[in-house]
Amino acid sequence: MANYFEKFAQEGNEYINQLAADLGHPEEKGQTYILLRAVLHTIRDRIAISESFHVLSQLPMFLKALYTEHWQYREQPLQFESLEEFKDAVKQEQARHGEQQFNWSQSTEDLIAVVLTSLSMHYLTEGQLQHIATQMPADIKPLFPAAPERHRG
Repeated sequence: MANYFEKFAQEGNEYINQLAADLGHPEEKGQTYILLRAVLHTIRDRIAISESFHVLSQLPMFLKALYTEHWQYREQPLQFESLEEFKDAVKQEQARHGEQQFNWSQSTEDLIAVVLTSLSMHYLTEGQLQHIATQMPADIKPLFPAAPERHRG
C-alpha cells in the first residue's frame, strides 16, 4: 500500500516540477501548486457537478485529491459573467491558500492559460476541455487550448 502512496507523491512532484518549468519559474514549486489548485477549484466550482465527475475520471490520483479538497456540493454552479470575474476568483483562491500576490511578470490570464494547456497535454482530453469551455462565458473560452498535443502516459 505504501508503494502506491509513494507513486502518487512522485507523480505529483514530477507534474508540479514540469508545470513550474512551463510557467518559467522552476524554483517556485509552492506558488505553482497554489496556482494549480486555484485554477482547478475555480473551474470545479463553475461547472456542473456531472462535468466535474468527467474531469475527475481523467485525472491521476494526486490531482483527484487536489481537485476535491474542500469541495462543497452546490445544486447550481457559481456563475462568472466575465474573464475579470474568473481571474478574480482564481486570485481569491490563491489568497485563501496563502498566496497574496505572485511576483511573476505574467498576467493572471496567461498563468491560467499555461495551467490549462499543461492539463490538456498531460491529462484532460480535447473533448473534456471543450465541455468545460462551453460552460464558461465567451471571453474565458480563449484560455482553453483548442487542440492539445498529447503526452499522456
